[in-house]
Amino acid sequence: MTVAINDVVRCVAKQQDVNGSIIQNVYFFENDGLASVTNPDFLTAVEIFLSAVYAEMEDWIPNSCDPTSIVCDKVEFSSGILTSIAPIGEIAWTTWAGGTSATEGLPQGNAALFTLPSPYTPGVQGRKYIGPLVESAQNNGILLSTVQTALAAFAAELLDGFLVGAVDMVPRIMSSKMGDAIPMATAIVKAIVAYQRRRKSGVGV
Repeated sequence: MTVAINDVVRCVAKQQDVNGSIIQNVYFFENDGLASVTNPDFLTAVEIFLSAVYAEMEDWIPNSCDPTSIVCDKVEFSSGILTSIAPIGEIAWTTWAGGTSATEGLPQGNAALFTLPSPYTPGVQGRKYIGPLVESAQNNGILLSTVQTALAAFAAELLDGFLVGAVDMVPRIMSSKMGDAIPMATAIVKAIVAYQRRRKSGVGV
């Protein structure tokens, strides 16, 4: 099985905290290259890529939270509904060791937030809640400037996308409003500590 040209892959990056709760982020990547890539090659590349992205924020994530796996499937819109059309697979998340901070964590659900404007903003934009965070990452609900800088680096690296061999994989917003995969080129870091609502597995932008 392969990820063909213009295929969109949903990748669910999972961590587990000390209480056994699953923290996940959902990312979408489109094959923007000129060739197909194999599923195993895609999984290896995205695991290495997301490890480098998350390393930008590791100083502000508790060391009691462990990365577990990344689960990927091909998706498309069918009658306006985002639909899984084929599994890509699951890969253990091992090249990032997880957060490095030994300080106390913020209450569950608190996270750093950046938004991802699109050509159709404000109607269509992505958002990413990155966490869990440690208490020392903020002061009176405002992220420290060093944390905002780290979050901006996280977002910039994510926006760069990655290569599978010589094939470009670029991040996308999957917009039910537009019924399509939407590009984004910039990120806006939010200074205020945000709260992430619980999501069903595999749902997100």
